[in-house]
This record gives sequence, structure tokens and C-alpha cells, in this order.
Amino acid sequence: MVTEQGTFEFRLLGPLEAARDGRTMPLGGPRVRGVLARLLVDVGRTVSVTALVDELWGERAPGDAHRTVRTYVSRLRRALAGPPGEGCGPVLVTRPPGYQLAVEPQALDAVRFERLATEGRRALATGRPGPALEVLTAALALWRGSALAEFEGLPAVGCEAVRLNALRLTVVEDRIEAALATGQHALLVGELEGLVRAHPVRERLRGQLMIALYRSGRQADALGAFQDARTVLVHAYGVEPSPALAGIHQRILRQEPDLT
Repeated sequence: MVTEQGTFEFRLLGPLEAARDGRTMPLGGPRVRGVLARLLVDVGRTVSVTALVDELWGERAPGDAHRTVRTYVSRLRRALAGPPGEGCGPVLVTRPPGYQLAVEPQALDAVRFERLATEGRRALATGRPGPALEVLTAALALWRGSALAEFEGLPAVGCEAVRLNALRLTVVEDRIEAALATGQHALLVGELEGLVRAHPVRERLRGQLMIALYRSGRQADALGAFQDARTVLVHAYGVEPSPALAGIHQRILRQEPDLT
């Protein structure tokens, strides 16, 4: 977001960071950072002091929690203001009954990520895997680690972190689908094997691995990957592979031409 105070950026896709004009700003201690994270979850909307108290302490809030939150907000305002003399401007504003982070959503890397993900998914759905691959790769490049991992104990922020991390994995799968459609199967096998180890019950990844192996001339390994998937699913949940995954298995057995 560009204002008369400069360009602001807030990074949620990894350790929380705030920057102005490309310069990272120190945000203070964990609770001050927690206040900022909670405001970012509802960016552009007012978050009440009570909601901030609940986020930071829940049912164990001290008697002076409301006053303490206001102290944290004051510290956060100073942190966002930058060096003395530069001025804070209307970035963190008071809006009864609480506070609002008055920046454009585009200032958040998470918002930019979701917009790119939507654009890439639309390109993939309309038969344009090349542009989809480019856009989805750019979306994933915004990530620097697990989203908002330091705030696992905060309910609203923690829920947003779970949502973003789950969406990241879906976008990884979309990007692999686009790469498969552009003939990069041989390059994807190693990555897919690692992803399957990390997410053993994710059937879409299993199917993508089977296709990548088959297109790489490794039919036996592709069939073995299905048996591995079936073993894991039966042992973990007592269920057979989904019709989609079983369908890929049957297509490999029949060596259907369109699978290549």
C-alpha cells in the first residue's frame, strides 16, 4: 500500500514482518506482535479491545487487560511510525470500540497469494497450463515458511494460519498439475515423492506421483505407488482409495494413450 507515509507491506506467509519502503520495522515483543497479527486477520475492519483481550489471554485475562491492550497498541503505533520525525499517519487508527489497521488488503502478502492462486486456478481450468504454471509459481514464491507459526496459541490468528497453510498445499498441487500438463513429469518425481512422504493420505498427490512415474517410463513404479497408497489408506482409516485414484490406477493398467 502506498500512502503519503510510504509503501507498507505486511508479511504473514512465514514469520510475521512489517516493512515500510522496503525497510523491515522492529515490532516489539510477542504480545505486541500478537496484536498486529490479530488486526491483520481482520485488516480494514475494526477489532474491539475485548476481542484483542480474548485473543491474547482468553479466560485468563488479567484485571487490567483492557488497559494493557491499549499500551500494546501504543507501542505498535510507534513501531509502525518508523524513525522519529517521519510521522505515523493513518495506519493504525482508533475506531470505537477498538482499532483498525487502515491499509489496503493488497499490502498483505497473504492477500496477494490468494489472488494469484485464484488466477492460476482459473487458467488451469480453462486449458492454459503454461500461464497457470507461471502464476502459481509466483504465488508460492511469496512464502518464507509456515504462516504465522509463532501465534499457534492465539485462536483467531491460529485459525487463519491453518487456513493459509492448507491453501498453500492445494496451490502446490495445482502447480504440479500445471507442470504435468506442460510435460515436466520427469522433473516432478522427486518432489512428489517428498510431498507424499510428508502428506501420506493426500490422494491427489498420490495420483500425480503415479502419473509422473508412468509418463517417465516407470509403469511398475507407478503401479507400486498405488499399492503403497492403498496400504496407507486401509491401515490408517480402513478405507479403499477414492474412485479418482483408483481410476488413475485402471488407466495405467490399460495403458490408455491419453494418459501420456
